[in-house]
Amino acid sequence: MTADLAVRIGRIEARDAVRRLKAAYMQGLDDRRRGGVADLFWEDAVWEALPDRVPEGDPAMPGGAERIVGREAIAASFEDAAARMGFTAHFLGNEDVTVDGDRAVGRWKLLQACTAGRDTAFWQAGVYVDDFECRDGEWRFAHLRLALDFRTPYPDGWANKRMWELPGRVR
Repeated sequence: MTADLAVRIGRIEARDAVRRLKAAYMQGLDDRRRGGVADLFWEDAVWEALPDRVPEGDPAMPGGAERIVGREAIAASFEDAAARMGFTAHFLGNEDVTVDGDRAVGRWKLLQACTAGRDTAFWQAGVYVDDFECRDGEWRFAHLRLALDFRTPYPDGWANKRMWELPGRVR
């Protein structure tokens, strides 16, 4: 195998590792395995909620920016979020992963169905821009950034009005 081919294969494998890491993060949050999700971060990692990306002239959403430093603090914030949010389903798209040696940057669009407590359904959407690092052959999150585009209530949502049968469906 040529050196060029080895580099290209290494980049492909790194991109795949980053994708699996991001998928494990999303699925872990949805499955409420919050402590295990924190293990996907380096000890010195940062989880950051950036200022909301609202249209010019619109007010920012409540909550604003937040910066959490260190795996232990990140784990505690996940536990706090689990207590406030009874349900989450993360959907990612528009993936773009760029690898440069032992570092990578991943970008995704987020659409998320959520339930605050047990009965207040809402949607939110935004953008993830994450930095990943490979240390001693292992990829983990170094810096996760999330900026929300919107958060909106869904009053007839899955929390209050479950619909198991599709209207007009013939059996």
